[in-house]
Amino acid sequence: MKKTLIATLSTLGLGLGAGSASALTVDLSYPYLTYGNANSYSMPVSAYYYDQANGGGTGPGNPYYIPSGPGQIMNSLVLYTGSGGQNVTTNGIGFDNAYETPNGSSPVFANFAGTGATQPNAAGKDIVNNSTTTWDANLSYLKTFLNGDSALFLFNNNDTNADQSLAIWAKMWITNGANSIYNGQYLYLTNRGLAYGAGGVPFGDATTYNGGNVTSPLTGYGSSDYVLSGGQLNANGETFNHNLGANQVAYAADIPLLNMWLNTLFSLSDAALSQYTLHLDVRLGCDTPSNWVSGVDNQGNPVTCTNVKIDNGYEQLFLVANDWTNRVPEPESLVLLGIGLLGLSAVGRRRERTAKI
Repeated sequence: MKKTLIATLSTLGLGLGAGSASALTVDLSYPYLTYGNANSYSMPVSAYYYDQANGGGTGPGNPYYIPSGPGQIMNSLVLYTGSGGQNVTTNGIGFDNAYETPNGSSPVFANFAGTGATQPNAAGKDIVNNSTTTWDANLSYLKTFLNGDSALFLFNNNDTNADQSLAIWAKMWITNGANSIYNGQYLYLTNRGLAYGAGGVPFGDATTYNGGNVTSPLTGYGSSDYVLSGGQLNANGETFNHNLGANQVAYAADIPLLNMWLNTLFSLSDAALSQYTLHLDVRLGCDTPSNWVSGVDNQGNPVTCTNVKIDNGYEQLFLVANDWTNRVPEPESLVLLGIGLLGLSAVGRRRERTAKI
């Protein structure tokens, strides 16, 4: 049933170079769940629908099979990575270099200001109001990077197969040269204080949420601002694996208000635009275990701090230019989508025991 699959997808949550980008074309009319100001897309589920409509399988060649090895994302803006290498961790002028995610002996929680986080060297980056606790980008350089396309965030889920899920929360805002908040609003990827498995609005309107200025997101099973970036979904004989490691994108996050704001700001002169800065605060894992009370999501899967912490590392978050502009799917696509959703009945996630590195 459509409602059942969407409810099951809600337990999965998300996820999400400095010159002109080589744009992707990711069709954003496929099923998504809205978490605050972010629309979250499952790449494996979208690949399945695309294959049903067009054939060719769900592997390489499918537009939702997005490889993300070091050489494949070097022309993207890399915000968060556990993979080493100059081409992955170094962004050009106008953008902070990538933060490092935990790898090897991972802590349970990580963010850009947390234990072990090292602010990338801001020397020569030409970023006004560059913060020591966020990833930052000069909007003039971002305009060149996007080259008329929209911003799309891509995320790799890279936990162990024993505990495939991660908790994730993000906050984004834009400042001018005087460090005032653009439009007086912060944008969020957030579960809005709901229990895991109860968050996410199917095909929601991400432009309506205004969460104020949250500095300490809620954490815990019964009330959490953290979205569940889940691992594996089994539905009517189909298995959708999202714990794909560092080499393949699991989730995409579209922030409609951000793209609307950028479209307006990009009409400014380069001199004026260069005074504006995009700031991003991302937090992964389970930061306050003592606040957690175990529960089960709406598929009956246990959710504890243990199984949403970082237990492997090497997650990646990067930004690409997306040149897909037709947000109204063709009628035959809508028919296929309805049939596909009706034909999938969720039966919960299956957990593997072998470790994923």
